[in-house]
Amino acid sequence: MSQAFVTQPSTSYGGQTGVAFGAFANSNKGRSNGVLCRTASGLCSMNRRFEQSDSASLALSVRKSKKSGTKPNLMRLNVGTHIVAAGNGNSDRNVKSNSKAPAQGNEKTTSRRLKVVSNAAPMTVRSATGLLIPLSIVDSEHEDPEEEKYVDANDFNQLLIQKNKVAVKKRRANRFAEEEEEITGTAKNLHISETSKDSHSLPLSDLADNYESTLMNLIDQVEGIRLHALALERWHAPQLKKVHRQYYASARNLLHYVAFRSLDIADLQERLASSGLSSLEGCEAHTLATVNSIGSILRSLLHGSQIKTSRFDGNTEHKSSQSPSISERQGVTYNGQPTNSSTPAMDVSLNTDEDISFQAGNSMLLNHAEVLLGPSPPGRKTVVMVTLPSEAAEDDVLVRNLFKSGMNIARINCAHDNPEVWKKMVRKVRFFSQLLETPCRISFDLAGPKLRTGPMQPGPSVLKIKPLKDSLGEVVAPASIWIAEEGVKPMGERIPDACVPVVASPKWAKKIQIGDVIKFKDARGRLRELHVVEKGSGAARDGIYAECRSVSYITSGCELAISRHGGKKLKVNVGQLPDVEQAIVLRVGDKLLLKRDSVLGSPAQLDKAGQVVVPASVTCTLAKVFDVAKPGEPVKFDDGKIGGVISSVSSSEICVTITEAGDHKGKKLKGEKAINFPESDLSTTGLTVKDAGDLDFVVANADILALSFVNGPADVRVLQKELARRGADKIGIVVKIETELGFQRLPSILLQAMETKNPVGVMVARGDMAVECGWQRLAEIQDQILLICESAHVPTIWATQVLEGLAKSGLPSRAEITDAASGSRAECVMLNKGPYILQAVASLDDILCREASHRRKNQSVLHPLQNLHNLGM
Repeated sequence: MSQAFVTQPSTSYGGQTGVAFGAFANSNKGRSNGVLCRTASGLCSMNRRFEQSDSASLALSVRKSKKSGTKPNLMRLNVGTHIVAAGNGNSDRNVKSNSKAPAQGNEKTTSRRLKVVSNAAPMTVRSATGLLIPLSIVDSEHEDPEEEKYVDANDFNQLLIQKNKVAVKKRRANRFAEEEEEITGTAKNLHISETSKDSHSLPLSDLADNYESTLMNLIDQVEGIRLHALALERWHAPQLKKVHRQYYASARNLLHYVAFRSLDIADLQERLASSGLSSLEGCEAHTLATVNSIGSILRSLLHGSQIKTSRFDGNTEHKSSQSPSISERQGVTYNGQPTNSSTPAMDVSLNTDEDISFQAGNSMLLNHAEVLLGPSPPGRKTVVMVTLPSEAAEDDVLVRNLFKSGMNIARINCAHDNPEVWKKMVRKVRFFSQLLETPCRISFDLAGPKLRTGPMQPGPSVLKIKPLKDSLGEVVAPASIWIAEEGVKPMGERIPDACVPVVASPKWAKKIQIGDVIKFKDARGRLRELHVVEKGSGAARDGIYAECRSVSYITSGCELAISRHGGKKLKVNVGQLPDVEQAIVLRVGDKLLLKRDSVLGSPAQLDKAGQVVVPASVTCTLAKVFDVAKPGEPVKFDDGKIGGVISSVSSSEICVTITEAGDHKGKKLKGEKAINFPESDLSTTGLTVKDAGDLDFVVANADILALSFVNGPADVRVLQKELARRGADKIGIVVKIETELGFQRLPSILLQAMETKNPVGVMVARGDMAVECGWQRLAEIQDQILLICESAHVPTIWATQVLEGLAKSGLPSRAEITDAASGSRAECVMLNKGPYILQAVASLDDILCREASHRRKNQSVLHPLQNLHNLGM
């Protein structure tokens, strides 16, 4: 009969110590009480109960010679017990059938009989996918192995405990036999008895046995983790065969870590930490190396304990130099080497490849990060990615200053602008990268199937000038204004708050002197002043810098007048200003219509009494929503800043009732803002028609390609096929995890991404993730993504709203600074565009440089405390 490796999940033994176990259970959804049966020729799965039909699953049944009480969840079987595994005709053939079970109904069933050859000892490790119980392969104690003996599980447990107690007592009696013969004095016996009664202390033998028992229990638990990791690796062997050779070791480690994290080892961690050992935290990049190291230390401690025991009990014969692990007691192989040739070997070592060491795991992650993201700059380990605004296509000064501030990767979002604008951005980035001798990668984000609001109706051509004020309304810093002919860029290092184009006038700039006052009436009819502080020179000879200390609204055609000595005035007119982006103000209780047709968004129309005649409306860019959305489902706008509930749905529009919009002032909704339907079944794919059209340009110009809204391996597979068709095997692939479904399938997504030689990375898109999964879970999910990616040696990008307040308003919050510092756990941090993007890049560079000396991934680096002499110690 083939030897079998059987596991039973969801079982607790209450800490009994008579049986050792550890291994694997199926974690697929829709199944429960799954078991794994390993034969000499392969693996087959068995389930006592399953919700979905699976032709490869078996139902496990156990025959007993007597019925006593309620049938337990897991039956502790004696050696020689036979297990009948019944299933349908398509079940795995690796378990040879020795008998047939009667068919039930019209189902075609077969049965397979497995014989228990030995029992192992239980551990207290619990598993999210099931508790792992291997049946050890040792010599049977029964003379007739074919004889069937059945014992009730509860009775068997009690018998096993009693057996262990008797063995312990016998061992103690032998150990102290000689010593007790020499103790003949009644007084000494009385003294020992009184001391034991008063102090309630244990004899040295009891202490030694307890210590050995604790170490053995820890060793068994650690060994169970190792067996579980190897079993999951074997389970996914077909996927591993598809992985590219340069990622093979990383893929194995990913599976080991996923298996490790499916176990609940909180109690084991606490016991290890209290013993001064590693609590298995920080093992992501080298999981099995950490587990094996802990196991070796524990066995060394046990070996030392046994030598000491032999010395104080008078026994001069030392015990074995190394305590056997579960695999050694079972006679299985360890890293491909048999450890006990006297017993039948069960090949639990599912792959003979060398496990990743501590140094190799860390260096592999660093190498993969450098290949994808480029070298990190001196002083910090995390690179900075900056989203380029549309102005970067024309503004040389902006691009140059981004390089000087610390940008390492320029990001271009394909959801905005067009290939002509992208081409100009690429040229400027490549040019300044060579000019400044600063490496800089270019990353393109494919738009993906993301839902967005359509464009809004254009507003008036007006420019708002706003100086910086404190909480009391006092001006802290005046607004800096660049005034020049249309097309003339700002000069020098100064970054203006606003640019005002003027209609060309002969030698107008030469006539203006520093200190002159420019007066004008703004759009509200209020008199305002601009003070000239700097004049242009060289290429910027037709421009000036001025400062304004009052809030002003300048419109196209506004007259700027400068009083000259002698009563003469110099006048110029403001040129054409860009239209202000219109916005819809939404408050709680308002209605918003999402249109299927492409129309310009517009605010609500009111009558003379202020009542809404026509609700506000905006286009939804994904037509499929109108076919699947249902009344009562939630809708989120602009990364969750505005929320609502669908009140009605038709083929052409969806009516949303606003339920979340801040305070009584409401929130503004603009064009090109995200729309999320967290509970609607959109079934979107990762590569849209627009993405396919943009792909040729992206492949020709990008170093990195980011795929938006990746929900599963199929999305990555489609992109890989498109890249292979274009021969783009060197362009980096970054999968953006933005949904809960994508997070749940992250290990499978990574395995799929590793099938080609393209560099691989993951972007933690926290904006959509918070909307899709709920902001309460964001911290937990983003941390788990970082850990899973580290186990696969895949670099991560910390994205969405990093220093957003600083980039948009010039003032960061304390929470933003802390969040930016947390980004040092990733290999890259991404910043979005904003008026103060240069200040944001410089601040992020400073934060990451400081964190580089204090943190290494998820571990703190314990350098000496600064200013320790000021702590009064």
